[in-house]
Amino acid sequence: MREADRSPVRDHESTSSHLSRHRLDDDLLRLLCSTGERHQVTYALLDAEYSRRLLMLRLLVDEVAARPAAVGALAPAREAWELLARAQRRNPDAVRRLLMDPQTGLWAAHVLRRLRGSVADDAPLWSDIGQLHALAAAGAVLAGLDFRMPVPAREGAVLLPCLGQARFATPDPWGVAEVSAHGGAARVRLDGGPVVDVPADATRDGAGWWGMRRLSTSHRGLALALTVDDLALYPVVAGTARPARLDEAAVRRWQQALDRAWALLVEDHRERARALSAGLLSLVPMPPGERFRTHSASASEAFGCVMLSEPGTDGPGHEDTVECAVTLVHEFRHTLLNGLMHLTPLTDDCSDLYHAPWRDDPRPLIGVLHGAFAFSGVAAFWRTRCARDTGSAGRRARFEFALARSQSRAVLEALDALPALNATGRALVRGLLADVRSWDDEALPESAVRMADRAAAHQRAAWRAHHVVPDEETVRAAADSWTRGAEPPGAVATDAGGTVRTDPEGRRLDVVAHLLRLKIADPSAFAAARDGAPPTGAHLHGATPADLAYVGGDLAEAEALYAREASTAVRPVSWGGLALLLAGRSHRAAGVGHRALGERPELLRAVSGAIARRSGRTVPPVELADWLARAWDGAANPPGAQSGSGSMSQSTRCSPATARRTTG
Repeated sequence: MREADRSPVRDHESTSSHLSRHRLDDDLLRLLCSTGERHQVTYALLDAEYSRRLLMLRLLVDEVAARPAAVGALAPAREAWELLARAQRRNPDAVRRLLMDPQTGLWAAHVLRRLRGSVADDAPLWSDIGQLHALAAAGAVLAGLDFRMPVPAREGAVLLPCLGQARFATPDPWGVAEVSAHGGAARVRLDGGPVVDVPADATRDGAGWWGMRRLSTSHRGLALALTVDDLALYPVVAGTARPARLDEAAVRRWQQALDRAWALLVEDHRERARALSAGLLSLVPMPPGERFRTHSASASEAFGCVMLSEPGTDGPGHEDTVECAVTLVHEFRHTLLNGLMHLTPLTDDCSDLYHAPWRDDPRPLIGVLHGAFAFSGVAAFWRTRCARDTGSAGRRARFEFALARSQSRAVLEALDALPALNATGRALVRGLLADVRSWDDEALPESAVRMADRAAAHQRAAWRAHHVVPDEETVRAAADSWTRGAEPPGAVATDAGGTVRTDPEGRRLDVVAHLLRLKIADPSAFAAARDGAPPTGAHLHGATPADLAYVGGDLAEAEALYAREASTAVRPVSWGGLALLLAGRSHRAAGVGHRALGERPELLRAVSGAIARRSGRTVPPVELADWLARAWDGAANPPGAQSGSGSMSQSTRCSPATARRTTG
């Protein structure tokens, strides 16, 4: 360990200077700018993050020391700091583990924001600050020191990071307890009253004690150890509920799932597994999600932490194993990019919103960059699975690779054209893009590519139908012309403007990709759904008969059903599906107008709504589309005319006119 890492008790300038010296050299940066993960990069980012934690703690202690009343009945912050320094001198590895715990990062960032007035919390400030005292006490226990330290209690619970939680029966929401240790035996006493002894093995439960569990697995010489943080005080994603304590059966299920996923990663993705072994630190368990829709999350202040829904039981064992493995890879890539962004910015200021094909909502630029980094790695994962899996699992892998490859390339090419990327951001994008383009010559079955194109086009059409509001004057002019029985105005074909406004109802826009996965992996379940049987699992949420017909290949039925849904205003997604189907109908005259409408389903939806408000009558959607399509007849280079509906997955950001962040 470097000298600068040995003692956290040092001045602000020294710690800041040490952090500023952490830079990835050119070779490591090249390794990071790829669709794979490397353990060398992981170690470099871990070192940088450790220095950053030291800096955050030093800033926190300095700010609290300047406001001594902020600690309430607890000891001064510098006493906790000195105890932590003693523990580090005795056991530096244990203190490093404490400081690198993802909860430490989340806590420190939250308290600094509270001290600076940028975030509010119902908890007393002294209770949040007091987690410094709990951190110091935990370090002292791990180092085998004799000590006494007051710490905060919340609803009778005292959390000692990386150790566990002492629990007392008390009605008081906020209190003070004392942690003490002598001769290697530690205990927690609440307000001078009841006592809980900390077990010698703190990961074990005891009387009044919940241990901090760990999951450990090993395969072919590579090991992974994760803290199971079901005692977390600070949410990885703001606003989410604290995790519930797992029962022993759930812990066993997690262990079995991790054993299988880790064996798969080590066998088939060994270099990735080496990186994950070094950098994955904790798991915050979430309730089971839907089949093919694993819930997961990560955060910039929680390096090495992944929130993950319990692996499902609906699908076959291999399916669940692959889902768990690819989700670990996905979230770990977010962690790596967050680590890089703690060292250097990747973009200039940019308030625009963009389409990201992996999300239902419009995303800021840095969110799109995060998605591109994560999902290009996901594409590489599925590329390997194409060579490993057979049968329906192999068909699924080829579909997923085709989809992730095309979406990643489209997003990366769009990002590369943006002036808001700085030099490091552009190097990152171009490194990823070089990897993705190198896969162009890898042949995939035509059916996999066709399904991937259909899924990507439908998601983008659904996204536009929800979130893009076309130019009001164009919509008004079109509604006027329809009402008067005139031809559609030329503005329909020449104006591609509009505004992005986030529609909170835009959810499950990946419904076609979701159903295609079901059709590939479980044809009988898909067939039963097509026949109208009640769903037997949580895999049809958000799907309608129109979507099922579309994925099932009955396009005439799908067109009729989407048109009916659009007429009754069931959901904006229907306009996207209908526009795509109309764009693909080969019997239409030139097809130029319908292909252009396939790129702009929001216009079809908006004009229909404007006419209905004026006349009080519902306009037949197909009739309206045929009429609007005539606006493109004779237009020179009409928007969308050259690309067709299938290219919607190739356009990943709104135009400058439509990408402005708006209110209202």
